[in-house]
Amino acid sequence: MKLKNINLFIISTFLAVGVAAISVSCENSKVAEGEKLAQQYCSSCHLLPSPDMLPKNVWQYSTLPYMGIMMGVETEINGLEKPLSDYAILRPASQMISDEDWLKIKRYYLAKAPKTLEFPKYEALEELKDMFLVQQTTLAIKGATIPNFTAVCFDTLNRKIIAGDQSNHVIWVLDQNGETKQSILNQHALTNVDLAHADKQDYLFTYIGTTTQANPDVNGSAEQVSLANNTFKFQQKLLPNLNRPIEVLSKNLDDSPEDELISNEFGFKAGGLSIWKKDAKNQYQRKQLSTQTGATKTIIMDFNGDKRNDILALFAQGDEQIILYLNKGNLNFEAKQLLRFPSIYGTSSFDIADINKDGKFDIVCTAGDNADFSTILKPYHGVYVYTNTGNFTFKQSHFFQQNGATKVIPRDFDNDGDIDMASIALFPDTDHRPLEGFMYFENTGDHFKQKTLPINHLGRWSVMDAADIDHDGDIDMVLGSHPVAKFPAGFDQAWKQGSGLIILRNKTY
Repeated sequence: MKLKNINLFIISTFLAVGVAAISVSCENSKVAEGEKLAQQYCSSCHLLPSPDMLPKNVWQYSTLPYMGIMMGVETEINGLEKPLSDYAILRPASQMISDEDWLKIKRYYLAKAPKTLEFPKYEALEELKDMFLVQQTTLAIKGATIPNFTAVCFDTLNRKIIAGDQSNHVIWVLDQNGETKQSILNQHALTNVDLAHADKQDYLFTYIGTTTQANPDVNGSAEQVSLANNTFKFQQKLLPNLNRPIEVLSKNLDDSPEDELISNEFGFKAGGLSIWKKDAKNQYQRKQLSTQTGATKTIIMDFNGDKRNDILALFAQGDEQIILYLNKGNLNFEAKQLLRFPSIYGTSSFDIADINKDGKFDIVCTAGDNADFSTILKPYHGVYVYTNTGNFTFKQSHFFQQNGATKVIPRDFDNDGDIDMASIALFPDTDHRPLEGFMYFENTGDHFKQKTLPINHLGRWSVMDAADIDHDGDIDMVLGSHPVAKFPAGFDQAWKQGSGLIILRNKTY
């Protein structure tokens, strides 16, 4: 090769390398700019999810398009196909971000997202032996389809079990032995039973509406009913036209003798946490504490020792968080955020208990909702324990992986003086870890032993309650199945068989 040609080759090579370097640098700059824009726009509404929380294809084809809807990006919305296009009604009144900035945010997530998520090796689950007797119930309706339970409740005072089957529009009332006493037909989807007046066999039923599926219909309600003498009697619709309510509770929050109602509306475009108080005309008037969607559960008690009932609430949609509303009197509350989670965590339940015996309440919760816009297994789904470090501050002390974790209940199940936990998963890894559908955590003092029961073929567990239903001194459980929904990992054909409702009879005493 002649010297001139060699020089030209070297020059062209350096130019190519230089152009490539400039191109990479430019792309990196655009990605960094997109990260700043994501922090600016997304963090204003919720805790910012990092790109490594989902694989690239999920960001590209599902989660980012949904984010585009929530920001009103017309170019994104116009290109949507079903089922995502059905959610275009959630768009804001006007576009919140420029097309150019939106593309930069997308570029950031797609550049940084992994191809697949990394999972730690599953820990072995020891079988829980000789503690619970598994008792299947027999529920029969002519022409019934696969049951899908949306609520289950132990009424220990009257030794009853109340369970709502959405698919067959039935509310079942069973005795403590699981024998059917009533089958209440033509009912909407039941999501909660409040036992404040169970001494009179009066109950406050929360109906989410005609279906639990995400929809804009506002047809939920809170209704007072009687189950005395094994008959169902509708008494009064206390709160009509609720927006997909999950729970309505009756509790006293002020100095008046009559209870108020506290509603958790999961909602669709709007939801919220509200207090309802009767006026002079005996009509309930609403006081909203929050309009955020995803209001799921409240725990009502005096948290700061001032002899007023406070409200501890979970919001499990969008800005996922646990907030303590401190009662200042006259139905005025001060909001204090205790925990906050990324917007795609799928927080699904919470409860409180003194896990470490220091006299302060700790928080246990589950992340595992997996039915929206990222239906894949996620390594951060499972059971979390947050220890109270004082002054209403909490620090994560334990995490146990459980795909699709749906609910956790802390109780002293083995009667040894400390708090154990039981959890269920609506979205377990049926193909590789089917026994994680039900998990038991035995408290050993500084840790928990993870155990399970071989009940995975009996149901895909969606609802659970725990109490001493047979009054023998130990805590029993009841589980309800919900086989009809999305499946990120496998379907067990056995779920189609049986009643889908089981009792775990504790044999500790």
